[in-house]
Amino acid sequence: MKKTAVLLYESFCHFEISVSLEILALKNKEIVVFAKSKEAILSEERLKIVPDKTIFELDINEYDSLLLPGAVDIESAIKDSEIIEFIKKFSDKVIGAISIAPVLLLKAGILNGKPFMAGVNKEELLEEGFLESDLILMKDWDECMENPIEEGYILDDKIITSVSYNFVKFGIQFAKMLGIEISPKSFGI
Repeated sequence: MKKTAVLLYESFCHFEISVSLEILALKNKEIVVFAKSKEAILSEERLKIVPDKTIFELDINEYDSLLLPGAVDIESAIKDSEIIEFIKKFSDKVIGAISIAPVLLLKAGILNGKPFMAGVNKEELLEEGFLESDLILMKDWDECMENPIEEGYILDDKIITSVSYNFVKFGIQFAKMLGIEISPKSFGI
């Protein structure tokens, strides 16, 4: 069975991917945690995680999916060309990106012409240099709060995006995209 890559960066948000990780563990789907280096990474919740591999040790043929958590501050990851190149290698795989992480996919060109949601407002991304044309199909944080999508995520082909408060629905659907079924009741839905 192919593995799921989990990419971590400073101040990543653990809870946003906790349901995804729990389902994968329950079904014995192997994950490999990647980061820019093998130094411990501190999460938003102050958990220290030591990556299994660096982004330079990827053998893409071993993986069928990529999971990207949000973060308190993801700017350094967005501006890191090596991280963006790592993400691009998953362009034909199942990808789950939650909270602000879809911006990494946007930067990698993977979301071009695709609808997505992200836990950030369009105005902030425009200030960071993204183009209005990049954001036409984006449902931003304010839109998600004012007019939530019942499913809790946007699914386009092999890409699922969501915002933080939908982490349970996101996790269940990410697993389903990998052929893993689990009752939503297992997670209170």
